Amino acid sequence: MSEELKPIEQRIKLRISARLKLNDLPKWIHITGLGGTLAVLLVFIVLYLAFKDVAVWTNWQPADEFISPEYGERVYADSVFRTRMNTWSNLSYIFFGFYAVALAFNDWKKKFPLERGYLAHVPIQSFLFGVALIYSGLGSGFFHASLTRYGQQCDVGAMYAMMLCIAAIPVGSWLPQLKILGTNYKFASWPLIALLIVLGSTYFTYFKWEYEFTEVSSYFTWVLLVFAAVSLIQRGKHLQLRWLIAAIVSIIIAAKIRELDMQDRFTDPDSFFQGHAVWHLISSCYYAFIFLYLRSEERR
Repeated sequence: MSEELKPIEQRIKLRISARLKLNDLPKWIHITGLGGTLAVLLVFIVLYLAFKDVAVWTNWQPADEFISPEYGERVYADSVFRTRMNTWSNLSYIFFGFYAVALAFNDWKKKFPLERGYLAHVPIQSFLFGVALIYSGLGSGFFHASLTRYGQQCDVGAMYAMMLCIAAIPVGSWLPQLKILGTNYKFASWPLIALLIVLGSTYFTYFKWEYEFTEVSSYFTWVLLVFAAVSLIQRGKHLQLRWLIAAIVSIIIAAKIRELDMQDRFTDPDSFFQGHAVWHLISSCYYAFIFLYLRSEERR
C-alpha cells in the first residue's frame, strides 16, 4: 500500500471504531475479556486432565445424543469430556460474553447519550447479552461434555436466552421510553425489557422439553434478522450494514457445516476440525456481528 493511502485507511478505521464505541478502550476491558476466558479454559483443562478416563456421567440420565449420536465426533463414554472438540469450542461464546459484559460496565461509566446509540446508552442490554453468551458457552460445554439430558436442557435454555437478548435490543431502540395511557408520564423501557428477558430465559430453560427447539429457533432467527433489518431503515438512525451482512453470511455458512456434520460428510470422527465445533465458532461470531451491527447505531 502506498504511503499516501495509509492516512486514509487509518481515518476509516478510526471512524468505524468510533461508530462502534470501541475506540480508546481501557486495558481492563481486554483483561476481563481475555482473562475471564483463560480462567474458564484453565478450569476445563484441570477437569479434563483429572477425569479424562473417568466415567463421571454414568449415573446421569443420558440424552438422545449419547444413545444415537447426531454429530460426527467420536463419543468417549468413559470420560469427563465425552465429545472433546465440541466441548472445547464453546470457549468462543465465553470469550465474546466476557467482552460484552466488560463493554457494558465501560458504557455505564461513560454514560453515552441516546444520540450515540441505544445499545451504548443502555448498558444493561449488553450486560444481559454477555451473561447469556457465557451461559451458552458453559451450558453447551456441559452438554457436549456429559451428553446428559440435564446438560441438553442447559444448552438449549442458553440458546433461547441469547436470542431473546439480541432480539430485545432493537425493540428497546424503537421504544426507549414508554408512556402510561391517559397520562403524560413517560418512563424508560429498559427495566421492563430486562425483566422480560430474564423471565423468558427462565421459562424456556425450565420448559425446554415442551418445545421443539429446531422449529422455534428457526422462527427466532428470522425474527432476529427482520428486527435488525427494520432498524436499518428507520428514519434518523444510521447503522453499519457491513456487520449485518457478515452476520447473515456467517449463519448460512455455519448452518451448512452443521448439516454436513450431521450427514457425516464434514470430517472423520477423530479430526481436530469437527463440524459441530466449527458451528460453535461461526455461530458465536454470528451473534457478535449482530451485536456490533446494533452497537453501530447513531442518531441525528
